[in-house]
Amino acid sequence: MFALAAVPPVLMGLGMLVAPESPAWLVLTGKRGEAEVAATGLWGQGGTAQLPEPSSPSGGEREKGEGGWGETLASKGAKVGIALFLLQQFSGINAIVYFSSSVFSQAGVKSGALASAAVGALNVAGTIVAAGLMDKAGRKQLLELSFTGMGVSMLAMAFGLGIPALSSFAGSIALLGTLGYIASFAIGAGPVPGLLVPEITASKVRGRAVSAAMGTHWVCNFVIGQVFLGAVRAFGVPAVYGFFSLVCAAAVVFSKKFVVETKGRSLEEVERAMAAA
Repeated sequence: MFALAAVPPVLMGLGMLVAPESPAWLVLTGKRGEAEVAATGLWGQGGTAQLPEPSSPSGGEREKGEGGWGETLASKGAKVGIALFLLQQFSGINAIVYFSSSVFSQAGVKSGALASAAVGALNVAGTIVAAGLMDKAGRKQLLELSFTGMGVSMLAMAFGLGIPALSSFAGSIALLGTLGYIASFAIGAGPVPGLLVPEITASKVRGRAVSAAMGTHWVCNFVIGQVFLGAVRAFGVPAVYGFFSLVCAAAVVFSKKFVVETKGRSLEEVERAMAAA
């Protein structure tokens, strides 16, 4: 199992030996010629048209260099990114991924391992579907639909597992609710935040903003992993799932109010939209 897990990072390391630098970064560091070559290789013959001009906020002297942590954390894009990952984690995704076998067993599902394998396979399939939808439906719409579906699925499981009259259906409710939750997560709340954060932050603070957002992701992931089973023992699965559904509802409201659509917009247009949000 450990040997198989070593294969993807080896392949990624080999791939990075031939991967070009980011065209936007090359422009930012004054390597316009290399940026044009990289843009053409990545985006085709029209790729150079997507490069920022030297006089623009994304490519000029005004943003040359990198902002510090104070400037990064004060930026609206970084705050939105950190909040999205916090909401993503406290919506319960890794509680489902880590402990689905245990929950399925408590609900009477005979093969918890098989059900967990179905969860993983559905997550992969849903993420592939999301890759084709991001530039059609847009990031903001996918986030809102995703968190809505996750919240409804969690609420359905909370009621289904908490109402004694439905105890004979507990296994089916747990399985179908979990699969519905994972499918909803995979089309939006899973892949979109990681793509959105670099799109809504200025190039000067982008690196640190992405680091802060991903740091939030893993800290919250660790917290959920440590407290989930204790919370289930203290309050029961229905109450914990009810809490997750409330977080999903908060995430929908947050996405509507603070997330700007980046589909089809230039970096300059996104920055103006963020400033007006």
